[in-house]
Amino acid sequence: MKKLVLLLTVVVFLVGLVACGGGGKYADAKEVMGKYADATEKFINDAEKVESADDAAAVLNKYAEAIQELAPKMSELSKKYPEVKGMQNPPEELKAEAEKLKAAMDKLSTAIPKLAQYYTDPKVMEAQNKFTEAMTLLK
Repeated sequence: MKKLVLLLTVVVFLVGLVACGGGGKYADAKEVMGKYADATEKFINDAEKVESADDAAAVLNKYAEAIQELAPKMSELSKKYPEVKGMQNPPEELKAEAEKLKAAMDKLSTAIPKLAQYYTDPKVMEAQNKFTEAMTLLK
């Protein structure tokens, strides 16, 4: 469980590093950041409804797939906008997305324990490995 929370914390930092941008100049960053926030919220909502190891594996796999899709875009944005570091003072155009993402990340502590009870199941272990691999793409 600590490993998953640590990885999700790293994701929050990397999203801040990559996605601080906005409407005009940062329209592409705004879009990616919004998609990441939406995927994170979906992960949290789905995790809170988990009732079996199969459910837990499915939730982890789906989030890993979303991260795998977004990671190259986030990496590209990080290179495109090196002037943006962290989410301490996001540009005005991105404040709504930054707040949405922060709120989602704050809710992770309620979702993770629901998944943790299934971590010894082989399907969940495999899904967690896929999730971990996806997180490494964000570096």
